[in-house]
Amino acid sequence: EIYKAWVENGNEERKLTKLRKCEGSVIDKELLVWFSKTREKNLPVSGPTIQEKAKQLAEVHGLNDFKASNGWLEKFRKRHNISFKSICGEASSVDRIAVDDWKKKLPNIIDKYEKRDIFNADETELFFRVLPNKTMAFKNETCNGGKVSKERLTVLLCCNIIGEFERPLIIGKAKRPRAFKKLDVNKFPVDWCWNKKAWMTTQIMTDWLMKFDKQMIKSQRKVLLLSTCSSHPHLN
Repeated sequence: EIYKAWVENGNEERKLTKLRKCEGSVIDKELLVWFSKTREKNLPVSGPTIQEKAKQLAEVHGLNDFKASNGWLEKFRKRHNISFKSICGEASSVDRIAVDDWKKKLPNIIDKYEKRDIFNADETELFFRVLPNKTMAFKNETCNGGKVSKERLTVLLCCNIIGEFERPLIIGKAKRPRAFKKLDVNKFPVDWCWNKKAWMTTQIMTDWLMKFDKQMIKSQRKVLLLSTCSSHPHLN
């Protein structure tokens, strides 16, 4: 009887294992078809995107126990010869000598000030319609990114060493974009400025600095670190 029970239970376990493999195979096949078609359209596909699609397929097939774990993703990638590739080249390197020299001088400049009094501000470009520059792809596949969207905003961010942030400044191309039609710009959690190219200008930077300086004086703060740039004015 013990042997009989062992055989029956063993058979059930084998059946469950076989069933899981079949269920996994269904997801695997459909996911591979989706991945291939997506890459044919030259669209980037990240690991989390693959995992999310696998979960959607599992839900469609009623496979509630399916787990799209990182381990599962790694096995799927290896099974189908998929690697993580760059679509476009990396940004050019900076002048390391100048950077190292500045890093040596900076501590002596700020040493006599409290951390809460030392701020840094800088601009960054936000290309809000640009797709990721890396993708999962078949190992023998050539990755071409195609035409890159140039739709952009300029964002000025400022904070001190202890992590206190100032109100961000956003620069767009229109004084009142269509998306703002029914919105009150003054209620935004950011300051909105504009010019035809959505760039930082000397006038915008001057206005921001004058406003920031008044805040610094009022709160008895001392230092703002700002990079050298044609749009950054020298104020007395």
